[in-house]
Amino acid sequence: MPAALALIFAVAPASAPALASEPDALDRAAVLEDLQVVRTQYLPREMAYAPATRALAEAQLDALERRAGELTAAQFLAGLSLVAGLADNAHSTLRQRNGAWKLDARLPLRLLWLPDALIVARAHGEHADLAGARVLKVEGRSTEALYAGAKALLGGNDAYRRQALPDHIELAGILHALQLAESPDRLALTLRLADGRTVERSVPMVAASTLGAVADYDRLWSPEPLAGEDGWATALDAGAIPLYLREADLPFRAVPLPELRAHYLQFRSNSDMDGHPIADFLKDAGEAIASARPTHLVVDLRFNTGGNLGLTLDFMRGLADMVPGRTWLLVGPYTFSAGIISAAAIKQGGDRVTIVGDGLGDRLHFWSEGARIELPNSGYAFRYTDGQFNLAEGCTGEPACFDDLHPVNVNRVPLEPDIRAPLTVEAYLAGRDPAMEAVREAIQAADEGL
Repeated sequence: MPAALALIFAVAPASAPALASEPDALDRAAVLEDLQVVRTQYLPREMAYAPATRALAEAQLDALERRAGELTAAQFLAGLSLVAGLADNAHSTLRQRNGAWKLDARLPLRLLWLPDALIVARAHGEHADLAGARVLKVEGRSTEALYAGAKALLGGNDAYRRQALPDHIELAGILHALQLAESPDRLALTLRLADGRTVERSVPMVAASTLGAVADYDRLWSPEPLAGEDGWATALDAGAIPLYLREADLPFRAVPLPELRAHYLQFRSNSDMDGHPIADFLKDAGEAIASARPTHLVVDLRFNTGGNLGLTLDFMRGLADMVPGRTWLLVGPYTFSAGIISAAAIKQGGDRVTIVGDGLGDRLHFWSEGARIELPNSGYAFRYTDGQFNLAEGCTGEPACFDDLHPVNVNRVPLEPDIRAPLTVEAYLAGRDPAMEAVREAIQAADEGL
């Protein structure tokens, strides 16, 4: 709460004059019209707010209204993000769509916040030498100090905030709006390059149109080129990457692992994606497992960011029964939403399921579902939430409890890793997969003990 209070008036306070290099202020009437929509249509529908945080969100809107006519697009976006962040719920988000106030400049770098470091996953043009570098400081601040100053832009647990925050860091003007950067159009970085050298670099923002394709943060882990991507250097060599990063544009994959007498299933989504019907995949995967008759399953949900839980729930519940041996369930900070529901459904298999990896990408008590509220002028949209999940304790009888509406019932199963194997920066840059290494060691140790 103190951090949220401190940030309510951090969006370019009236006492701080605008820099000459800042973009023009937005039209006052248009800003006020958008804020009225937030106040009358988003706030009443968003159920994740507690009474205190709802009051803080209203105070943030008051502050923005007082500054209408002075705010730049970046300041307005930062201010609205704080409104959404005060819900402290990862599904309660502010989105940009193509529109009049869409920010059109960003860093020529793509950043990834791994569990133990902030790194440059991709670097464009003249900054290509920064690919794979660790970010030590931003505008003279340590990455932990940067996180402390900017995390209120988002809700959810620390794992979710860290993975999503780079999208805000990369946008021109956002850190400046929070008084975390001196200029809206460049960032001063201290980095440790792959060869161990430490360098200082002032990186200017560039027109987003010059950068081509921009991947979602979960897709950035894989160095495989994106459609339309040109001029980007990657932290990893696309020709030598571990299993979990291969075929990065496929939403689901099945790979036999005969050396482990196992079958590997990877779910990056729980929905139909880009011509890949998930029902067809589930049917084919089930038939392949029945035919190959593996002893073990490895189910990788580490990059399952969600989707339609109803499409996969029954399949996930039955996975542990498909093999006579152990089901190894891989989870991590990108396991989110329906991905978490899937993990809980698989873990209902009991002691035959071993969880390997890192902490999840959200709390076990969260709000989801809902819809978007489009703002008429700015091109921004709030996603409100009106469906409650509580996997830790259940929520039957509480407002909008999803278990009261649908037979999900995956509550009260342990989801902490039995074997902790996070994807650290050292492992990632070395092209290693600690979770699969742990699974391999455990299977081999069990075989030797027979």
